[in-house]
Amino acid sequence: MLSFFRWYCRPDYVEDLEGDLRERFANHMEEKGVGQAKRLFTLDVLRLFRPGLIRSFPNWTNIFNQDMFKNNLKIAFRHIRNQKLYSSIKIGGLALGIGAFLILALYLKNEFGYDDFYPNKDRMYRVTTKYLEEGFQGVDFPAPFSKALQNDFPEVEKAGRYIPSPWFNQIRPEGSFQNFFEEGAAYVDVELLEILDIPLVHGDYSKSFTKPNSVLISESKARKYFPGTNPINQRIVINNNLDNPHTIVGVFQDFPENSHIDFDFMLSLSGVEFWPEEQQYWGANMYDVYTLLKPGVDPTDFERKAQSIITDYFLPSYQEREFANPTEIANNMELKLQPIEDIYLESADIRDNLSHGNEQILWLFGFSGILIIIIAAINFVNLSTARYSLRAKEIGMRKVVGADRSSIMKQFLTEAIIFSLIAAIIGLVLACIFLPFLNSITDKSLHFSLDMLAYLPILISSAVLLGLVTGSYPSFYLSKLGGMSMQGPKLDGSNKKSVFRSSLVIFQFAISVILIICTIVVYEQMQFVMNKDLGFKKDKVVLIKGTDALGDKVSLFKEDILQIPHIRSASISDYVPVEEGRRYSDSFWKDGKQNTEQGVNAQIWHVDHDYIETMGLEIVLGRGFEENNSSDSTGIIISKSLMDKLSLDKGIGSLIGTKESSWRVIGVMKDFHFESLENEISPSCLILAKSPSIVSAKVSGANTEAVLSAIEKKWSKLAPTNPFRYSFLDERFEFMHKDISMAGRLFNMFAILAIFIACLGLFSLTTFMADRSKKEIGIRKVLGASVLRITKLLSKDFIRLVLIGILIAIPVGWYIMNGWLNDFAYRVSLDWSIFVKGSLLALGIGIVTISYQCVSAALQNPVNNLRS
Repeated sequence: MLSFFRWYCRPDYVEDLEGDLRERFANHMEEKGVGQAKRLFTLDVLRLFRPGLIRSFPNWTNIFNQDMFKNNLKIAFRHIRNQKLYSSIKIGGLALGIGAFLILALYLKNEFGYDDFYPNKDRMYRVTTKYLEEGFQGVDFPAPFSKALQNDFPEVEKAGRYIPSPWFNQIRPEGSFQNFFEEGAAYVDVELLEILDIPLVHGDYSKSFTKPNSVLISESKARKYFPGTNPINQRIVINNNLDNPHTIVGVFQDFPENSHIDFDFMLSLSGVEFWPEEQQYWGANMYDVYTLLKPGVDPTDFERKAQSIITDYFLPSYQEREFANPTEIANNMELKLQPIEDIYLESADIRDNLSHGNEQILWLFGFSGILIIIIAAINFVNLSTARYSLRAKEIGMRKVVGADRSSIMKQFLTEAIIFSLIAAIIGLVLACIFLPFLNSITDKSLHFSLDMLAYLPILISSAVLLGLVTGSYPSFYLSKLGGMSMQGPKLDGSNKKSVFRSSLVIFQFAISVILIICTIVVYEQMQFVMNKDLGFKKDKVVLIKGTDALGDKVSLFKEDILQIPHIRSASISDYVPVEEGRRYSDSFWKDGKQNTEQGVNAQIWHVDHDYIETMGLEIVLGRGFEENNSSDSTGIIISKSLMDKLSLDKGIGSLIGTKESSWRVIGVMKDFHFESLENEISPSCLILAKSPSIVSAKVSGANTEAVLSAIEKKWSKLAPTNPFRYSFLDERFEFMHKDISMAGRLFNMFAILAIFIACLGLFSLTTFMADRSKKEIGIRKVLGASVLRITKLLSKDFIRLVLIGILIAIPVGWYIMNGWLNDFAYRVSLDWSIFVKGSLLALGIGIVTISYQCVSAALQNPVNNLRS
């Protein structure tokens, strides 16, 4: 908004007024917060936009004679009034295109603007480890890593860390008895807060956050739990732990929606050890580490220098723990720095358990928005040139009375700009109306704010530019007509112009078919994901969350819900094959090979005896866990891929282990998916151990609501102060692939919009050509031509154009979607049926559009057409 002020303000007033504006902004920010201060700043800038303060601009109306300009405006509005259908189609098509583009621009601005609000974003990096042989990067580091990074390298200004806290879920203010479920918590150190430069509404973290059991909470949570009061020094109870309440030492502004870090509770790491000497232990990777480099430090040079930390700290740790080939393991690691602005969109090979956008899809969306604008512009050009004969006498009369070519061009450019400005206004209104629909698709909360008024000059300028572009060819062409044009046009069969107009129609339908093909492919891929054999049965499994709040009663709760009719089985385990499940991996060896062979990394899940039945896992060798078999406490069930990678010949009865423990294999299960289908299935195994945060229940029968009600009653008896929370396994699995679902719905919206705008143009051209040929139609009918024959005659050229557009679209659509599908380890094949469906759909819509007007023209009474 400040740029807008400097643009319009008189140069001799800029310095003084800008100082006043900045002072008012600082006062408002101190009194009312940053958000309200920005809104008031926008209003202040707009209030100053008044005569006396506005600089002198060139008199753009000198481009036109003022009287002539007024006359051109009158003619433009008269033309709109007299040609309501065609004007509505031209304006409506442009408005739809502009509206779609504005919505899409807002969405793309949000997506590409992730994490660009940090003051020192150019020096902020996330540290990752690249594993060269495996081809992926990890973000987890040992507890002492960040200190070593900051102490050993003078290039590092600060290094901070956090660890997500999945066991943080029940919270209440001290003195209250009702717990509330919360997500978005992490243990962080003060260095990370300083790197991120977290703005505080209340409190000061520089000193108070270093005290044990300190916590920062977001502004929204402060309003929720302590409405109307300053919560500093208030205490909250986490997971019913009355012995260690946490003291609130600060309230921070909520993270923006487009931030990959989105915590509501930040607990101090000061005095925290998750086990004895954990903070000095180099053998457990749990912390995400961020660093702020000093000004002028080249990140590439620093990456090369920082590799020494692997040999100085990681390698001795591997040697101390007697890893096989520790030097090879260290040589397989490479430290990398990822700019903070790249984390959301450029983390395809990084495993960090965060939500990410798909940059390829975003570029496709942006390209689709531009193409929709182009389709609408093509309609404008086509209709303007196709109907030139109706303006020929007007042009001829103007030239006879002395008008030159430039004045005629100005008239048509004025009309085009008027059309474009009206379309921009309507498009802005449509964008505001349909923005909630986009939010429902993308799960965002985007909105047009007062801050965006700064973009109003850009919108107006773009609308004028669009008018000039769309009006340039028609005005250039029509202004060429000579004075004799008033005698009647002879150019209707102009081959050159017909080819140009036909090319535009082909281009329109090619774009529409490409979008239809994209929609079908995304839909097919989503169906493939949802119906693929996953190795487990996801239907009708209820996940009851937060059951660790029951303490020792969790087993009793499981037994209670098993008494409910239609519950076939139940299991206690945090490890479920969807995103919200816990994950833990370790390296496995054949027993006794730990110091001589390279280990195999695999997920190791803690489950109970009923887990396999509840999740529908398939045992291919051996058996599952048995309730009354005490030897199963040292037994393990491994996946087929882990058996193959460990080269276990017998499988059953083999001894395998990690560095710390060993188990005997009692069963081999079929591999199952527990990550997105973009990734290959990883090896996994199951052992009997406690993980009580989730109870899963397999439900049979159709009356799921009654079963849920019965479960809630059992819950309320055991945990009356804790909320009952649940989800369904199949819904959470679909949520894991929400980016595919969202892309499908957006492409569907774009395809419908593109084909609708293209058909508007096709309908208009067909109507015009039928109107121009009505005498010919009348003569043919008098001579005996049937309605079918006349319809074929009128529609064949247009249908040919649609077919050519389809032929162009098929290879382009294949190329685009094949590139997108390459990101998936498991994908549909692009067979011919997909392209046939898209082509037939576009052709059918085109034929219906064309035939309606052609049949109407063929059915008219020939006497009326010949008599006029």
